[in-house]
Amino acid sequence: MVDDKNQPSAKKTPIKEKEELKKITEAETIVWLMFLFPIDVVCAVIDSTGVGMAFAPLLQGVGTISSSCWFKYSKKHAGALQFKNQLKKNGANLLPFLPTLTAFFLVEVYKHNHPDKFMTAGKIGVVAGKK
Repeated sequence: MVDDKNQPSAKKTPIKEKEELKKITEAETIVWLMFLFPIDVVCAVIDSTGVGMAFAPLLQGVGTISSSCWFKYSKKHAGALQFKNQLKKNGANLLPFLPTLTAFFLVEVYKHNHPDKFMTAGKIGVVAGKK
């Protein structure tokens, strides 16, 4: 006779696999960085010519919107296309010589893969009754 207590439940396995599929892998991160970092380098070169404020934010805006849409539609990241997040990212694109696309993408990947670390402040506010 087979002991059912020691067998893993069939219902738990697909949920765990589904959660793992939503995470961003290292390979996906590297591929996206191969797209975003060259845009940052080109924008730094444009910034050094003096016409950077006219063209660099437009070029970086393409990278920002494309990565945000990927987060929203491929990885089901709820706040990826929120107005406040887009305003922060596009506002940071105005800073000259900084790899803002790469930095924001890496922060977004970390926040997406570790949601429990960024939800603790909200949980503390709920526990304390200050929400």
